[in-house]
Amino acid sequence: MSEQRAGILSIGAYVPERVVTNDDMSKFVDTSDEWIFQRTGIHERRFARDDEYTSDMGIEATKQALKRAELEPTDIDYIIVATASPDNTFPNTACWVQQGLGMGDIPALDISTACAGFVYALELAGALVNTDAYKNVLVIGAEKLSSITNFTDRSSCILFADGAGAAVITKTENRGTVICSRNGARYDYDALNVAAGGCRRPASNETVEKNEHTIALKGRTVYKFAVQKFYEMADEACKRAGISSDDVALVIPHQANVNIIESAMKRAGIGMDRVLINIDRYGNTSSASIPIAFDEALAAGRIKRGDYVLLEAFGGGLSWGYNLVKW
Repeated sequence: MSEQRAGILSIGAYVPERVVTNDDMSKFVDTSDEWIFQRTGIHERRFARDDEYTSDMGIEATKQALKRAELEPTDIDYIIVATASPDNTFPNTACWVQQGLGMGDIPALDISTACAGFVYALELAGALVNTDAYKNVLVIGAEKLSSITNFTDRSSCILFADGAGAAVITKTENRGTVICSRNGARYDYDALNVAAGGCRRPASNETVEKNEHTIALKGRTVYKFAVQKFYEMADEACKRAGISSDDVALVIPHQANVNIIESAMKRAGIGMDRVLINIDRYGNTSSASIPIAFDEALAAGRIKRGDYVLLEAFGGGLSWGYNLVKW
């Protein structure tokens, strides 16, 4: 019998009903469908209702994941929510999910590394399961970025969107196994951040007037960093697993910008026919983008038993991480 290791038992995803096209965006910011698509690869994105929160979307994605795993909410031993747009400063969003699904008195933790959140959470969940500390760990990537987007900045507001994905992590036997993971960060705060709202710069009339409670990014800095890190992570993951890039059946990158992804994959020698892209329909959903894309890849039959699937992301910090999964 093969050794059991932490793996992905099931995946679920949820996106809000409201579709916001590039033409819709052009009604309140100076832009166009052509301008946005050429620079980002985005045609449309989803925005949540005013009364629909990050935890609500996480709950919907979790319901799917639990159904596919044939588990009940009470079978979960630990919750990790990756989000840059929590329901509150505290209690954390994981607690809202815990309450909403009627789970037991279990640990409920939030991770805040923005777009890299899901890969961070997956590595942590794998460690918790592999040490037998917990049996079933729920990992959620969920965002309501529309609530922290500066809709007067045409370079950034065109990017961000809402949605959620969830995965159940448990010990598996040669299925969905997390072969290797690595996360990292380096200080580059100004490249990608929300400046106000914490104790360093408390929310005030001034910060609100300056839109400092919304996402700010330096596009050129992030672009260069992301292309380099995506390439480095792909190379490292393959070397650690003892495989070549040709052995990777599918890459599921954080859906930040299609130009970043294409440049990085070209450098890594991975054809775009082996890369999952759905940013054209869902925009940048930060920590939710990888599980949403993973769910879509499975539904489309793009992942088969025994395939190597590479997940990689970068986020605020600047942070980065990858997980290599053997399905």
